[in-house]
Amino acid sequence: MAGSRYDGDRSRVAAACRACVRDTRVDGGGVVMLSSRQTRVLLHATDRVARAVEDLQFAMGVGPSFDAASSGLPVLVPDTSVCTPQTDRWPGLAPELAALEVGAVFAFPVRAGSVALGTLDLYRRSPGDLSGDEIQVGLESGTVIAEELLRPSTPMEVPNARLRSGGYPMSVHRAAGMVMVQLDTTIDDALSRLRAAAYREGVEVSAVAIEILDGVRRFDGKQS
Repeated sequence: MAGSRYDGDRSRVAAACRACVRDTRVDGGGVVMLSSRQTRVLLHATDRVARAVEDLQFAMGVGPSFDAASSGLPVLVPDTSVCTPQTDRWPGLAPELAALEVGAVFAFPVRAGSVALGTLDLYRRSPGDLSGDEIQVGLESGTVIAEELLRPSTPMEVPNARLRSGGYPMSVHRAAGMVMVQLDTTIDDALSRLRAAAYREGVEVSAVAIEILDGVRRFDGKQS
């Protein structure tokens, strides 16, 4: 089955992410993929904080992950409490990271040549730089993840398949399908709206999904 092959690819990506977290001595990390329409899809997160960091950047539309994907260069923020010309591009992000008790973030590009496939994002609870060797680990891990995403068994040209098997529980993707019908939109946009709603309300995406599946919440303004 194609889904089984994809799950295997995702497991290898997850393993590469976990190994990078270990070897860079950070507290956690995540891998974000870009669909063919540049929609961001969470492929793996090591923990709830890593997932929250990704959702935060998605909801705001800015952050080190966005910059790393667009520039093809690592974006290193060793202290999220310090204002720099770089962090000034992300208004409002620092206080939200502080609320998550995230002291440092590091984003590494995942690319195939000049094509952006996504990013590998790391966080540390306490401020602190990565060493030169640790930066190299991050770059090499991004290359490894890109190679995994380009393996023949990975459905790179089918973004909906990624959404079915991505970093969220299947209930989230079923709920996204219902929102897609309610709003007459795409599955990518429906998932985006779920994540944005969860961030605004300070809850897990799965909690919003359950309300949709139970008929308690709708995205077309109607309530059961």
